[in-house]
Amino acid sequence: MRRLASIVLILAVAGCALPTVPWQNPNVPQDQWRTDWNGCRRWSDAQVGYQDTSEGSMFNDYDRARARKQMDALTASCMRDRGYFPIRK
Repeated sequence: MRRLASIVLILAVAGCALPTVPWQNPNVPQDQWRTDWNGCRRWSDAQVGYQDTSEGSMFNDYDRARARKQMDALTASCMRDRGYFPIRK
């Protein structure tokens, strides 16, 4: 239950923080971008499988940051595999 709540929170924050998807693919309709982005994020979360079980541990922040870095790398790989490239700001 705790993991589900964490996932929902992450997706809610990501939805607020990212008004647009930070990837684009000119060969795919723009309304498909968010669906692909969310699919890659869910896939990367499942691959990393991070669960915050170390309550009070001094390594908790490190583990969370390492998991986030792995998820970001896997998401980027997934998006590139689908033909997307990052939007430059």
